[in-house]
Amino acid sequence: MFYLERSGKPYIEQNLYAVRRNFCVALVRPSMNGVQQPKTMFHPQSYLSTTELVNRVLREAYGSAQSALSNDLIKFSFELFHGSTPCFQPCDTAFHDFDHTMQATAAVADLLEAHRNVPVIASLTQRDWELTIAAIVLHDSGYLKRRGDIDGSGAKYSSIHVGRSCFHVWDLLPGFGFTSEELRKIQNAICATGLFVRMEQIPFRDPREWVIGAIVATGDMLGQMAAEDYPERLAGLYLEFREAAAFSRLKETGRAMYRSLLDLLNGTEKFYRGYVTQMLEQEWKAVYRVLDDSHGNNRYIDRIRANLARIKLMANSLAGSDRSPE
Repeated sequence: MFYLERSGKPYIEQNLYAVRRNFCVALVRPSMNGVQQPKTMFHPQSYLSTTELVNRVLREAYGSAQSALSNDLIKFSFELFHGSTPCFQPCDTAFHDFDHTMQATAAVADLLEAHRNVPVIASLTQRDWELTIAAIVLHDSGYLKRRGDIDGSGAKYSSIHVGRSCFHVWDLLPGFGFTSEELRKIQNAICATGLFVRMEQIPFRDPREWVIGAIVATGDMLGQMAAEDYPERLAGLYLEFREAAAFSRLKETGRAMYRSLLDLLNGTEKFYRGYVTQMLEQEWKAVYRVLDDSHGNNRYIDRIRANLARIKLMANSLAGSDRSPE
């Protein structure tokens, strides 16, 4: 494992192409250099609901004046993913977009709130919470393409997006007051979201730092699979997998193993029962269980199971429509 601190030399920037087709509308005016600059941005519901949740959780934990930095980070991620920063294009990936980032951020906020009441492994400070929010809002920024990158979409960077996100942490977050040591912690937390990651191989220096990483990774997975629109968004995820495989010339990897959307739908439950549960229970040491109620029920797991049932119905319907009439 190595830290992704940049030198003065430009590093290879192959970013993603992403214009999110969601509920955001931009009114633009031409700038002095001919680049269109946003004048008014209407925030999607995911932005509003997640900001409200984070504000409530921080207010109840630390007081009404303690959510300014988290608000700034969420606002910055919105601007980043919608092309309102000088260096990056708007996000164009069909699945790993701003809405996904907000779904993951909401899950992280729920985990932080629950963990404060049940502080397994280690208790976290207010500053730890801020590091956690910073990590989750940038964890998929590695899908973003820099301006001038015109080939394909950001999905082509799927296999290296975690490392690219870590580069972006070093570039983009110092202006928010994070120290070099804190940037290292944020990078480690983002590394915890990598596919087939081994937590023991990430150089966490203390239990608190480990918990930050586990919460970020757990929130990423729960926010994704428990989202209300997860089944419908799997078509976009399949397109990302297909482009990633073509760009990376992958043949036998996880991203190349789905031959069709139907194949992906049919494989989602196996993915959950195998990979996801193993990561939740073992690598991330069942941190998600801080969300269990007094009866042992977990609303995120319940929603994932409901989604899996819907995905099965979708797969059956698609398979039926693909059959040739006799």
